[in-house]
Amino acid sequence: MIRWGRIAGLCLAVFCLLVPAANAAPLGKAVLAKCEPATGEAVFEGRQSALRQTKMQMKFTLQVGQGKTKWRKVAADGFDAWITVPSGFAKYTYEKTVQGLLPGSDYRTVVTFRWRTAKGKTVRTERATSPVCRVPETRPDLVLRDVADDSAGYVAKVFNRGRTAAGPFDVAFIVGGVPLGTTRVVGLAPGQSIDVFMPGAACTDGEALEAVVDPGSEVDESNEENDSLIASC
Repeated sequence: MIRWGRIAGLCLAVFCLLVPAANAAPLGKAVLAKCEPATGEAVFEGRQSALRQTKMQMKFTLQVGQGKTKWRKVAADGFDAWITVPSGFAKYTYEKTVQGLLPGSDYRTVVTFRWRTAKGKTVRTERATSPVCRVPETRPDLVLRDVADDSAGYVAKVFNRGRTAAGPFDVAFIVGGVPLGTTRVVGLAPGQSIDVFMPGAACTDGEALEAVVDPGSEVDESNEENDSLIASC
């Protein structure tokens, strides 16, 4: 389950005093300055150029997407608030550092820029979208490919379709709604499968036979909703 509350925003202003050419046009730009998937951190920048006799402001909005899912806004500390550029700067860059990015998600920022007169009238606005910081899903994902009875008991085939190895976990067997017991697995490499055996008396034809992988949630999986499989004896 994705927990957006884990995302935190940090701020850092970086600026320089420059004199633009007479014909330089005001410009707002959103930049992905750093993307570190391994640490779950990204740095976004808003870059704004001055418009004569106006005050510059910018506002960052953090967005997240997953695969083909539409982008949606994410609440993060320090975002969605107007930042006023101090007077006297021709160009200004403001950084936003975002930590706690979740695996399997894409992140970007939309920066809204505006230029206002001394009386508070907005004379120009722009919006810019940064490049995407992609955080690949690297956690294991244990799934059951089959569960069946045989002459000596029951067998479940477990497959790890994730990108990293799974540590120790149990496989539980349930026959006719009654728990039969669990079998311990020491671990499973990515892309590998294993047949897990549980001894037991033969079940009745048509009786429900269920296997549940990692019933104790010992493994941090990318998908916790595909851990069971039901078949008929």
